[in-house]
Amino acid sequence: MKRNALSAVAVAVVGVVIIAVAVAVFKLDGTNADFAFSLNDTVLYLGVGQSYQIPVEGEKKPGFKSYDKKIAKVDENGVISAVNLGETIIKVGSEKLELHVVEPPKKIEISEKKLTLGTGEKFRLSARADDKTVSSEIIYSVSDKKVLNIDSNGLITANAAGKATVTAETYNGLQAKCEVAVMKAPEKMSLSAFNSKLYVGTSFDLKADFGKNSAAKGIEFKTDNADVLSVDGKGRAKAVAVGTATVTATAYNGVSAQYVFNVSEKPYYIRTDLDPSKPMAAFTFDDGPNAPTTSGILKTLEKNGCSATFFIVGSRTKNSNHAECVKEMVKNGFEIGNHTYDHKHYGSDVTSQDISKCSDILYEVSGSRPTMFRPTGGYLTDKIKSSCGTPLILWNVDTEDWRSRNASSVYAALKKDIKNGGIVLMHDIYKSTADAVEKAVPELVKNGWQIVNVSELAYYKGKDLQNGKTYYSF
Repeated sequence: MKRNALSAVAVAVVGVVIIAVAVAVFKLDGTNADFAFSLNDTVLYLGVGQSYQIPVEGEKKPGFKSYDKKIAKVDENGVISAVNLGETIIKVGSEKLELHVVEPPKKIEISEKKLTLGTGEKFRLSARADDKTVSSEIIYSVSDKKVLNIDSNGLITANAAGKATVTAETYNGLQAKCEVAVMKAPEKMSLSAFNSKLYVGTSFDLKADFGKNSAAKGIEFKTDNADVLSVDGKGRAKAVAVGTATVTATAYNGVSAQYVFNVSEKPYYIRTDLDPSKPMAAFTFDDGPNAPTTSGILKTLEKNGCSATFFIVGSRTKNSNHAECVKEMVKNGFEIGNHTYDHKHYGSDVTSQDISKCSDILYEVSGSRPTMFRPTGGYLTDKIKSSCGTPLILWNVDTEDWRSRNASSVYAALKKDIKNGGIVLMHDIYKSTADAVEKAVPELVKNGWQIVNVSELAYYKGKDLQNGKTYYSF
């Protein structure tokens, strides 16, 4: 049996013309069937090698003729075979069909290469040939009909748990495949996001979980307050304004879940355009600022769309050039942290004045207070925990730049030891560190890393930072 493929679009250099399909009209008189066929100025496009059955019914059929058999042939049953590129006329009884034979498809694309459905779920898979040629009918087939069925329009019906392969094929044998896994229909659902506390401007994807061995592709998302939080049909949400909104997700079989979001204005050091699904690490710099090296690090980070947290020694801002670095940090959205006023005391020798005096001078210089504290030398005490007034930030990646003072060693450590959710320790007072950062950051970004400050890392990892609590990573 021949595959019949009617072109869905006509390609004329750039434009697309919708084909008017031939209409068959029948008149019945007693037991005799008289055939009348009207083409209504129909234009048909076929690819070289493609066949098309002219729709005829009844006992009496019209005659068929091709005006140029080098372009296309037509048999006594009205089956057209496109032979070569060009244009010709196909005569059908007293009517004429204008036929254009164009290049055959050279590739086929399918909307999903992998798909997971729940039992009883329906999903329309779409496949198409390349746009620059005729768009021919796609023939769909499935490897295991016990698992799923697919109709001629690509509509899948999941029948039973298991795996099957759907194949989409053009008339000239091009194929694209989709691997389909069918699981149990969901009996329960939970809805999650990277953080329930959002900042205005943040966009993110809602995620639904159905428990072990259950799945659903088709989920409807609705928000009860689109003025605060918008959400589209695929679960892409955006925090629009300050307020509270509840999102409800409903699976194809009626199982549903809700999630409540609180939206607030973002702090100056939080960016809302990061992707929580991609790897990110926080860069932190201690002991500065030191204008010649700190300014270079700031430029590298800004140029590559990155951020960082700078744990500042307050007394260093007495130097006007160093103070300008702090102003630039705040102006450009970098985060400033407290590293005591003069870095002279460690552990139990650190006083509350060491902490408060640094906070005060940073506020005087930049108009902003530090959002977190890092103890000198990393030594913690109960006194520090009770008097710092901010979260305490340590680290889980130490570049040991203070020890090596070697750009190559620091660069190697950044490339080798960086961790998703990690906090990296460096010192912005060394030229070797600035050089290593200048080399490593563009490479890390190119490889998909998001370099962030500590508060951004905590936000996108869904961690609510608490004053007096210590964090090494997220």
